[in-house]
Amino acid sequence: MPEHSNGQPGNFKVYREYHEKLRRHDGWYCFVVYRPHGRSGLTVVKDKMVRACDLPLLRWHGGGDHRGTEQAKISIGDVF
Repeated sequence: MPEHSNGQPGNFKVYREYHEKLRRHDGWYCFVVYRPHGRSGLTVVKDKMVRACDLPLLRWHGGGDHRGTEQAKISIGDVF
C-alpha cells in the first residue's frame, strides 16, 4: 500500500463544502497516487475516477481554519 515519505499510511483529504458542491452537480473526483522524483518530477502509480456520490462513508471532523470547512480522510485502500 502506498504511504507517505515518513511511513504513515497514505490517504486523501476531502473537504465538506467542496464535496457537497460536487454531489449537487453530479461531479467526480480524480484520485492519483504518485511517486515523486527529484525536485520537479513524478510518476503516476495509480489513478481512478470516482463519482462524488460513490465515495465510501465519510466521517467529517473539524479542519481548523484550513479552508474554512470540515474535512474527512479517505484511505487509499478504500479508493483502489
